[in-house]
Amino acid sequence: MSSAQKKRKLTTEEAAECAALKAIYVKKKKALGLTQDEIGERLGGIGQSGVSHYLNGVNALNVDVAAGFARELEVAVADFSPRLAAEIAKIARSAAEPAKGIESNVEPGPPITSPWRTIPIVGTAQMGTEGYWYALDSADGYVEIPSRDKDSYALRLKGNSMAPAIKSGWIAVCEPNHRLIPLEYVMIRLLDGESMVKELLRATDEEVTVQSVNDAYGRRTIPVEQIETIHYVSAIVPPGKVIV
Repeated sequence: MSSAQKKRKLTTEEAAECAALKAIYVKKKKALGLTQDEIGERLGGIGQSGVSHYLNGVNALNVDVAAGFARELEVAVADFSPRLAAEIAKIARSAAEPAKGIESNVEPGPPITSPWRTIPIVGTAQMGTEGYWYALDSADGYVEIPSRDKDSYALRLKGNSMAPAIKSGWIAVCEPNHRLIPLEYVMIRLLDGESMVKELLRATDEEVTVQSVNDAYGRRTIPVEQIETIHYVSAIVPPGKVIV
């Protein structure tokens, strides 16, 4: 191999980034159930050897690879590479800036700081009248979205009783550990088996008042002693985002 073909030696900072990433992987791989082969497949098919080269400092990390590792390991890029995290933030700011000479009235949203998670779809809710369902059919697949709740799960919603706000086939992502927020969606399961996705209006120690997603139906007040679970709905995801 000629000198022109030799692989570039990593800088001290790049080597330290790889070492920090490897330490995170070693710490989290068992809990996440992730092998290097699986990560390699999810990072565009780079294989186990490609993953190993990044973890062991053979290849330097770049923005795309760092973002992929952060997603799979459920951490922030800044946890192992502040340098690349700054680059990603710079790219995001540039994308949000209007083109020269063109005034934009779109305000950039807040930065996404939650780690990306692979969230399983645990069932398909066959919707009845007023957005209720009584049984779940089996389902598979998962969605990948930012979430801080390690217990997040997703439901595929079938039926038109929640249209037009939520279309049939779309996915509701639920976060059991998230605080409830008025005027946002919640998934409620009652002790008698009745379940529903509703807009939360008010919650007290005695009762919960919710509004039907479909405007054709009204509001309902439920005593807390009738509620088995009430979980925050963090996202409604289109079916095109489902990974099987």
